[in-house]
Amino acid sequence: METVDELESGFWEQFETFQSVSIDLARFRDLDQVAERALELALDLTKSSVAFLALVDDAGDHKQVYSRAANPARELNVEEVDMMIARATDLAERPEAYTPRASDPAPGSFFGQTLQAGGRTIGVIGVVSEAGYTAVQRRAFSLFANHLAAAIEIARLHQRRQEMVDALVNLRADLDRSEAQRLLSEERARGTERLERAHDLAVEALLAVSVHARVGHSLTDFYRRLTGTVAQLVGAEKVLFWQLNENRTLTAIPGAHGIDDAFIARLYPAPCDPDGDDLISRIVYRDFTYRASRGDTDAYTLKVLDTLGVSTAISVPWRAGDQRLGLVAAYDSKQPEGFSREDTWVLHKAGLAAGLVWQLRQAEADLKKTVERLQKVDSARQLLLKNASTAADKIRKRFANELHDDALQKLTAAELQLQRVKAGNLAPIEDAVGLLRQAEEAVRKLLFEVRPPALEMPGGFEETIRDRLQMLGSLTGAEAKVDLDLPDDISYDIKSTVFRQVVEAITNVERHAAATRVEVLVKAEDGGVHGLIVDNGKGFLVAEREHLPGHLGLLSLNERALLAGGWCKISSEPGKGSRVEFWIPTLP
Repeated sequence: METVDELESGFWEQFETFQSVSIDLARFRDLDQVAERALELALDLTKSSVAFLALVDDAGDHKQVYSRAANPARELNVEEVDMMIARATDLAERPEAYTPRASDPAPGSFFGQTLQAGGRTIGVIGVVSEAGYTAVQRRAFSLFANHLAAAIEIARLHQRRQEMVDALVNLRADLDRSEAQRLLSEERARGTERLERAHDLAVEALLAVSVHARVGHSLTDFYRRLTGTVAQLVGAEKVLFWQLNENRTLTAIPGAHGIDDAFIARLYPAPCDPDGDDLISRIVYRDFTYRASRGDTDAYTLKVLDTLGVSTAISVPWRAGDQRLGLVAAYDSKQPEGFSREDTWVLHKAGLAAGLVWQLRQAEADLKKTVERLQKVDSARQLLLKNASTAADKIRKRFANELHDDALQKLTAAELQLQRVKAGNLAPIEDAVGLLRQAEEAVRKLLFEVRPPALEMPGGFEETIRDRLQMLGSLTGAEAKVDLDLPDDISYDIKSTVFRQVVEAITNVERHAAATRVEVLVKAEDGGVHGLIVDNGKGFLVAEREHLPGHLGLLSLNERALLAGGWCKISSEPGKGSRVEFWIPTLP
């Protein structure tokens, strides 16, 4: 009886000890910490030399193995641990079928216990002691194994719970990222739609500018049509162009859409300065885009809307390149949300295109004025040329008549008188006759150049030029090549001018070139008469010859062509002959 009491007393003492250490195990939530603490307690409570713990997964495979020796110097190798796990499993699961092996420790020195939790085996724990184990230690160790299984399961559940929490956190983060990505995708899609809409509206605005610029009869009509189209595109009741004046004030341009006299009466010339910090100056000179509605709480915005008498407004700069023209504004949006950013883009495009049209119209007006001035100058030039030609012809005709009727007849009479002398010394008389003949020839040549007799007759121009070239040949021996193709319906003034150009060039060849060959080309070309005189003479430096005295012929060639509305080019080099080319217009 006393022995039973001692056994019972020892059992409860071991039980209470294992119970306390089981509570100690419940403190840990990490599986590795539970396993290490369990081995430490098992060695301490059972006074064992070796303790091991093997955990299995749901399929019964060993997933985690822990072992510890009471003596740190003694390490357990893998084979020993595997052998003890196998033996502990056999003893715990099939004690009646277990057959001892030669390598097994002495009877009573080894004890193993499976770990059960939730009706399934989660592992096995075993201890080895050379002193063996009492029945009380075995029962207490079994209870400890049960508590350890519960602690392991709790640690596993805690680990799984943490994994689930982490998974949920990650899932939430993934959901948040997905939601953010979805919102971003939606915003991008909306942005793309807005961009496409803005692009379409901008294209329509540009097309409207192009169409209205073609069909509009005036700038006012153009602005009336354009503001009406822009009002439809942006959904506005009123659209207005404000023009920047020379005194740096803005005034409304006539032809605005939806603008009545009452609205115009509320407007006044607004000052605008490049250095100003007011709203209008920032829009015009600093490319500021302004949007306002009654929903804004800004006092200045509400004041602007009250002054204009509108509920919503947008304004953008109106430019043509670097030139500041003013601003474009739209008022009273038809949309509940007011004007959008896309609407400002439409106004920008319309303003830029309208600025180009404005520049084009200004350029057309300037060009028209220039053309009118040029027409007046050309009319004056033609009148001057006609008067000059008429006066020169009258002078030449009078000069030729007087020369023919007076000097030439007297020279002829003197020659006839000298020819009557027969006796005496006739040599001086013969010399005088020769000089008189030369003088007569020079006078006849002068008469030819001053007033060619055949120039006014059909075909007379070619005849006169050929006669002049024949004179050149008789005086210099130069060979002449002629190509003349001039219609007879050209006015006498033009023929006279062309004749003077050709004769002046031939005279220069005759006096200075010492040429053996001369080519003359005159033909109708490009609404005028094109002339070309080329020789193979000794040539000269044009830049020097134009400023030398006695060479006014080159200057007269240029001046005569310019006065007639044409041009003249003279080119030459020493030893390479010379070239005179001109063009005289025949059309008024």
